[in-house]
Amino acid sequence: MKKYLFIAIALVAGALAFTSCDKKVDSPLVGTWEYITDPAPDSGWWGVYIFTFKADGTFNHIDEAHAPGSEEMHDGFIWTGPYEINGDIITIHKAKMGEIIDDKISYYDDYEPEDELMKFSISGNELTLTRYYDTDYPWTAVYHKK
Repeated sequence: MKKYLFIAIALVAGALAFTSCDKKVDSPLVGTWEYITDPAPDSGWWGVYIFTFKADGTFNHIDEAHAPGSEEMHDGFIWTGPYEINGDIITIHKAKMGEIIDDKISYYDDYEPEDELMKFSISGNELTLTRYYDTDYPWTAVYHKK
């Protein structure tokens, strides 16, 4: 009897795992969005922020640093994980964080996963994100669809 109960539990768990892999997000948010900062007045460094929201419910967020006068990325960071949309709020679950050096990603072993909530709106090819929207220090940026 225990053997059959174990098999039944394993089948149900396997079915649930399989269906969770089939998650599809139907939202205009799906795609790759880019925000380019102005050069910093004191150093000339500038940044590129790229969010890619995939239809399978996962995201990548890349934060690139560029030297003054250079189009090539100097270094960068990446966060990955699942995301959820609830109305005009997106929650990104930053499950992994890594560093990008010479187009190679090295993920940190000691990274503590964290969630970030952002308010968003889309108008045509523009995504407006307000990060840390429920804090005393929110900031808003307009991303363009790539």
